[in-house]
Amino acid sequence: MALVIGLYLYDAVLLLHLNEGILRPRGRAPWSREREAWAVGFGSQRFQMRGKELRLPNPLLLHRPVFRLTWALEGAPVDKTRSLTQWTAQGRAFRGAAPMLWGIALALFVLLPLGLFTRLGETMLLLTLALVYLNLLALLAWLWFSRKRLDVSGRQFASISFEYLTCAPFALNLVQRLSLRTQVAEDLVHAARRLQQAKDWDATRAALLARLDEEIESEIEGSERRQRMQAHRDALAREGA
Repeated sequence: MALVIGLYLYDAVLLLHLNEGILRPRGRAPWSREREAWAVGFGSQRFQMRGKELRLPNPLLLHRPVFRLTWALEGAPVDKTRSLTQWTAQGRAFRGAAPMLWGIALALFVLLPLGLFTRLGETMLLLTLALVYLNLLALLAWLWFSRKRLDVSGRQFASISFEYLTCAPFALNLVQRLSLRTQVAEDLVHAARRLQQAKDWDATRAALLARLDEEIESEIEGSERRQRMQAHRDALAREGA
């Protein structure tokens, strides 16, 4: 069980730069049936590896996509080439994989312990094995039929299939892995401002301000870059005034 959990979490961990964050749908927005609610997350400044910040997405939301966006510390021009409709569609593009992912999770985290630590023993272990691979084959079938929409090449599909058939816990991160490949040109600040509800955007803005404050302090006094970052910081701060 330690190996299963360790492999799943190891494959889920992200390494983010200071100016990177993740954008994840939280489900249907309460104020609109046509839109998604979105959450923004950053890496841990306390736990770092190779100069990058560690981020572990919520392991209980394995069916939700994760998009990696950068944000310019000095501020970036507004870019609305990706419409709200496109964002909503992107957030819902992986829903077909959810039943199979949760089927695999049920087998690995519920049935497997019952087989290992109770009198159910071999019967439950065989049921675990059957449920894992039935759902895994269904998941790969879904990926095959969705490969053009998700921009997955034949070679990539073959590589993913081999990896997941030989190490089933990695399959739980399929949606995260595919969504992280999505190239998003929009600045995180502008995307979060457009997509988040007011209270959620306020929390995101506070995190951005804290990060900007640290970066400004480390920049050379009076430098042009520091002045641009300070101007960007002041503009963000005025939004909450």
